[in-house]
Amino acid sequence: LTQSRERERKQAIRQGLIADPDKPRSLAEAITPVGTCQDMCAEYERVERVVQNDVWTEETDPSHSAFSRTDAPPDESRMVKKFRRAAAGLEEQLPSDLRPPAVLKRTCDYLFNEVISGAERLEKVHHFVWDRTRAIRNDFSIQQLTKAEDLRIAIECYERIARFHILSLHQLAGATRPYDKYDAQQEREQLDRTLLSLMQYYEDSRGRVDLPNEVEFRAYCVIFQLQDPIPDLEDRVQSWPRHVVESGRVQAALQLYAAACNTHDGQGPLKPRANHLLAQQDWQRFWTLVGSKQVSYLMACVAEIYFNLVRRTALSALVHGFRENNKTSPLDWTVDVLLDILAFDEEEQVYTFCEAYGFSFAQREDGQQYLDLLS
Repeated sequence: LTQSRERERKQAIRQGLIADPDKPRSLAEAITPVGTCQDMCAEYERVERVVQNDVWTEETDPSHSAFSRTDAPPDESRMVKKFRRAAAGLEEQLPSDLRPPAVLKRTCDYLFNEVISGAERLEKVHHFVWDRTRAIRNDFSIQQLTKAEDLRIAIECYERIARFHILSLHQLAGATRPYDKYDAQQEREQLDRTLLSLMQYYEDSRGRVDLPNEVEFRAYCVIFQLQDPIPDLEDRVQSWPRHVVESGRVQAALQLYAAACNTHDGQGPLKPRANHLLAQQDWQRFWTLVGSKQVSYLMACVAEIYFNLVRRTALSALVHGFRENNKTSPLDWTVDVLLDILAFDEEEQVYTFCEAYGFSFAQREDGQQYLDLLS
């Protein structure tokens, strides 16, 4: 296989299918590779990973008694291309390593319809799907698609991958990690990159491909702007198609954005930093919107990322309002009241959140605990 691979590389270079690493090229002369691999994982990688004992549990024979153990035999039909980070000295991938759009779609179908649907819990297969969807995006990116049908497939796959990351951020959120390698920050980073590429696909495909789900993903992008260091949301929205901007989902997302933005966190790269132009600092409206029919389940999952930001805004407003006008701590801010204002499910969460900002609780004469704003 190694010898065959070297012959393939030389032939691909002669035919101009991949660049010759020994001959510098200008950007204008760059070669865009076209994938020819018809499997979810190329044969060379399958054999290489079997030899290196790098076959993941999801790629082993489920009918074998050793399934889910490290000694389970591999099932090549279940193997999916692993993400490979670009690095200096690493050879360019061959056409036989890259999967064309139709195969990438089939791989997406397998990951979401078979692997995730067949799992007992998402965390059991999350890392596998996270890595393999990253490899899918990489194959799309390398091939720089231009045909309308290929773009349509890429958009569909990116949309599904973005939903996977959004759902994972919600389902795997918690006080403890769902599994050792899980990192919510990395999940967010991959979601950001997926959405960035998806937005570019939308722009490049407009007028050539139907975009039935653009409204859905533009709405997510609006909510994701909540902590963007450069508050240019208004300019971005004005560049979108009118039917997208006026859609119910995008309008609901804009309302969430305005309600969640605060007036005391500066924005922008310059000093003095500017305030949000749309900021309403209305946390009660934010919670109401999140629970309304205007906001879809996945929109709420995106909004959840910023729940603590809204809670901090609410707590800060209570403190500032009190310290400007009072000298003694009001007794009205009981744990029950804060449970509603901060939209927590349990009283213990109220204590933990407030104490993280240096506040303590005192006890009223009726025995109820209240937030001591002088603490």
